[in-house]
Amino acid sequence: MADFFRKLFGGPWRKETDMLDGAHADRVIAHPPFDLLTDGGDGPNRRLRVDVAQTGFFSGREFRTFREWESATNGSFVIKITVPVDVILFEFQVQAEAGSARIETLRPGDGLTEGGTFSETLPIIATNTMTEKPQPPYTPMVQLVAGGTLTGTGVPGVTQLDVSRLKAASNSNFASTVGGEGGAERGVPPAIFYWRLTFTDFIGVIKARWEERLP
Repeated sequence: MADFFRKLFGGPWRKETDMLDGAHADRVIAHPPFDLLTDGGDGPNRRLRVDVAQTGFFSGREFRTFREWESATNGSFVIKITVPVDVILFEFQVQAEAGSARIETLRPGDGLTEGGTFSETLPIIATNTMTEKPQPPYTPMVQLVAGGTLTGTGVPGVTQLDVSRLKAASNSNFASTVGGEGGAERGVPPAIFYWRLTFTDFIGVIKARWEERLP
C-alpha cells in the first residue's frame, strides 16, 4: 500500500527506527502536487480535488441546445440531426407548461419521407465556457436544423428508435409544469437522425445535451 501511494504522489522514501526493538521499516512521506489539492493554504482541511464531470466537459466537447414554444402549438415539428462523429447523448428533455407532446426518435429508412426545407438552425452552446478549457476551443460538428417535414410511420427498432409521450395537467386550477425525457445517456454513431414532435396545444421547451467524441 505504501508503495502505491509513493508512486501516486511521488513522495520520497526514508528509514524510520521502531522505538521498541530498533527494527527499521520503510515509511512514505507523500507530497501531493499542489494542483491536486483544494484551496485553503497549508491548513488541515485541504483535500484531494475531485471534479465531477466527464473528460469531454473539461476539454470543451460537450454541448447543449434548446427550443421554446411560447403559445399553444398544434401539429408536427421535426428536427434533423446530422451526426458526423460518435456522440454520447446525455439528455433529451421536453418540459410542458400546457398541452401534450408525442416525441419520436427516427432515422431514415423505408416508410419515411423527408420534405420541405430545414431552414431553422437550432443554437449549439458549449456547456463549459470557463477560461481554463483548451484553446482554441473545439468546434462542434453536430448540426441541428428544423422547419422541414417527415411523413410516414417508423418501424419499431429499425427506423423508430424511441417514442415518448408527455401531457401537462389540463385543469387550470391545478396546472403545473411537467418534464419528461425522450432519451438519456446513449451512444450514437455517425448518421442522420430526426426528432419528430407532435403537439396538441403545446406550450413548453425542449432541451438536449451531448458530448462529441474525438474522431
